Amino acid sequence: MSQQEQISSYSSTPKYRIGAVSRLTGLSADVVRVWERRYGAIRPQRSDGGSRLYSDADIARLRRLRQAVEMGHAIGQVAKLPESELDTLSSRNREAYATIDETGDPYKQTISRFLEAVSRMDVVSADDEISRAATLYPPRVIVKNIVIPVLTEIGDRWAHRDFGIAQEHIATNLIRNLLSSLFRLYPPDASAETIVLATTSGERHEFGILTSALIAATRGWRVVYLGTELPANEIVRTARIVKARVLAISLVTQNPQAYEEMKTIAENMPSQTRVWVGGAEALKHRDWFERVDWILVRDLEDLDDRLKR
Repeated sequence: MSQQEQISSYSSTPKYRIGAVSRLTGLSADVVRVWERRYGAIRPQRSDGGSRLYSDADIARLRRLRQAVEMGHAIGQVAKLPESELDTLSSRNREAYATIDETGDPYKQTISRFLEAVSRMDVVSADDEISRAATLYPPRVIVKNIVIPVLTEIGDRWAHRDFGIAQEHIATNLIRNLLSSLFRLYPPDASAETIVLATTSGERHEFGILTSALIAATRGWRVVYLGTELPANEIVRTARIVKARVLAISLVTQNPQAYEEMKTIAENMPSQTRVWVGGAEALKHRDWFERVDWILVRDLEDLDDRLKR
């Protein structure tokens, strides 16, 4: 029996909620929603209560689409293919798919291919690689297992002169674009709490607050992302206007202005706004943070836990 015949033999009766679909396909619920809403890959039905329900045929199709994406095809190119064309595509890929080491780390494979493309300044291939990862994994997984290791490796290669400035810029721009595109997939509810993210004057490192902004968005927060190098009084002013529940600041580099900027924030921040601070340089100010009742965020997992509360 061909794969096409197998697919057609699956029941079209809607019975699975999205959590079950995620477990059965290996795709996160976020990815299933994106494939459905943005790309029209499947069309689930609705229960009487309005919940999406998926069939065995939907699950079989999602599995095959995942295989196609893992083999290098963009989801936008394959999402609406009929079963006959997916069957042909699957047959072409079967031999190559069988050669993949199933014990290998897929994140490391993505990182390796991305950095190899960047090293030869192949922007299209590098972008395709991380875009494909974005269709397979939820944002928090991408940040932890791909983005942070990539940024660390880029820094190491630049420091050892294995990457030039142009290669470093190619890689960081692609990562920035990826995070920004994922961020837009999570519009907040009307009742969402607000978090403001920024760095103070003199602090140029952006990716700490950018990854934090994405994680906050996936947790349902209303995100006001100010970017880098903002004067303290502008940060305070913004927090007041938007009635922020949390202000998140990143301190990465040694910055002589940082302490004075933080004092200004501490003296003027509205009482209802909690201040969270992270980054390598933040550890040096731990005692002062305790005195002003600020929260030291150890890492992204700690941040994620706090955002869920």
